[in-house]
Amino acid sequence: MRIFLTGATGFIGSYVAYELLSAGHELVVAARNPEKLPALSRHPRVRRVQAELKQRGLMREALHGCEACIHVALGWGETPVSMLENDTLPSVALVEDCAALGVQKFIYTSSTAALGPFFASMSERDPTRPSDYYGATKAATEAYVLAAASKTGMRCNVIRPGYTFGNPVVEGATTQPDRRFHEIARAAKLGHDIRVKRGDGTQFAWAGDLARLYRAVIESEHSREVYYGLGATFSSWESVAEEAKTLASSSSRIVLEGEPRSACLFDLGKIERDFGLVFQSTEHIRQHLAYLLKNAN
Repeated sequence: MRIFLTGATGFIGSYVAYELLSAGHELVVAARNPEKLPALSRHPRVRRVQAELKQRGLMREALHGCEACIHVALGWGETPVSMLENDTLPSVALVEDCAALGVQKFIYTSSTAALGPFFASMSERDPTRPSDYYGATKAATEAYVLAAASKTGMRCNVIRPGYTFGNPVVEGATTQPDRRFHEIARAAKLGHDIRVKRGDGTQFAWAGDLARLYRAVIESEHSREVYYGLGATFSSWESVAEEAKTLASSSSRIVLEGEPRSACLFDLGKIERDFGLVFQSTEHIRQHLAYLLKNAN
């Protein structure tokens, strides 16, 4: 399958790219700087396109001949209008152009932030009630993507990643932009106090597992579905800090701050039922901390 992929030089996108290449697919990758990840650019089944999300003409031209599109890239903005202009509008335009050009399958990368406040138990059936503009643009684009599947016949699905982590997929690639793993590893290596919020944590997803979900969805015949991209079990930041201490043989103290938080658990039965996928992240967390400890300054 020839797949158009946005965000391929970013953290999640790079993992998705290599998962798809390992399955034999061809990629057309659009990026502001396609040379940001040279190893990917040199792959024989990758065609590079220098284009930003807002450059609709260039994006549309690159879509010709593609059978599927996976949209991972994010166009950031500091205000509601700039989020609309930089992300929502270009994403909706991409969906529209895919349908017009005969692209058969489309995956949109949303976020658990589209949901707004979390409750003790969450499922894909819960309504979106975003509480920030990032969540709002994700929820809005989700609605357009699912509507496009109904109006055009293109198979459209949504993946909502949660906290995703991992080492660089290849040399020169990046890790997750959130710095909490990095800060914990550095503090443990230096013997400094490790400060974490009491009871805070999530169902961490290793980027390699998340990429497997993208591959499963794009190779399926499902349409108008929403899938969570999360690990199966809840882990606290305190447990991450404990693991970092153990790996570093550290004398650091773990300092718990704030009032206890109740764990929110996402129901991941849908990806198990549809694709047989169950993601366990404990060993990957250990490997990621070992990598960060080795490279911490």
